[in-house]
Amino acid sequence: MNDFLSHYTAAYIWEIPCLDAVFGSAADCCPRARKAHITVSHPRSRYEKRGRCVHYFRTRLPEGAVVQRRGNLVASPPLLFLQLASELDFHRLVLLGLQMCAHPPGRPFDAITSKEALLSFIERMNVQKAYRLRGRAKALRALKYVENGSNSIMESLVFMMLTLPNAHGGFGLKGACFNHEIPLAPEAARRLGQRRCFVDLYYPVAKWALEYDSFQHHSSPAEQGKDALRASALERRGVGVVHLNTIQLYDAKAFEEFAYNLASRLGKRIRIRAKGFPAAHRALRALLPTKS
Repeated sequence: MNDFLSHYTAAYIWEIPCLDAVFGSAADCCPRARKAHITVSHPRSRYEKRGRCVHYFRTRLPEGAVVQRRGNLVASPPLLFLQLASELDFHRLVLLGLQMCAHPPGRPFDAITSKEALLSFIERMNVQKAYRLRGRAKALRALKYVENGSNSIMESLVFMMLTLPNAHGGFGLKGACFNHEIPLAPEAARRLGQRRCFVDLYYPVAKWALEYDSFQHHSSPAEQGKDALRASALERRGVGVVHLNTIQLYDAKAFEEFAYNLASRLGKRIRIRAKGFPAAHRALRALLPTKS
């Protein structure tokens, strides 16, 4: 097996969206994140050199685990996810998975990888003992809460805060999917100039959509008017719409109230019984980017 770029270095080479927000500052995550990471297979090469973190892996990897990118041998996205499972805390690992599986609405082939590809790779790594790496169990736990199709870091964080179980700091409102496509009635399509809508988060069973209204994209009167037309068009299709704005997201009490209101619309009840919820929820909220 040839030496290859791996871990944090490979993550930047793959250009995972909003990677600095996923990893946090050097003080918040592993201080080695800014060093060059390389995985080697020869024992003589295993010792760390200045400015580099060397990882030693003596057994062979399955086909496709290491690929060519930008003229270098680099860990593939599934191998990268498995490697970082032993480096990142649980929340950041889930966020990494969401960002690796992110893509613009309606363009799944633009994603770096998919939840299915990540799961398939880990299953292949489990087949033969020679392939096994640390972090498998943690990676599988994190993938339970990863879905394809997020379109922004904020969508990923809202999804985590709403859907993660109480023990991990979320409100347990599972069942949401990202950027679900909803066709519009002909009249609404003409008025909006589009034949379909993609809603940020969608609960298909209850037919409720959640739209995140950031200051950047929803503050002008024109955008607010278009949002109102979209909501009206979706309601005519039998889809209820709730809006979450930046102020609500960054205010812990306001977000809690939003979650309880959303739960009532979904026909669910939030019963927080996990003793570790307060600390886990604070840790989850700490992932929110600092407001400029």
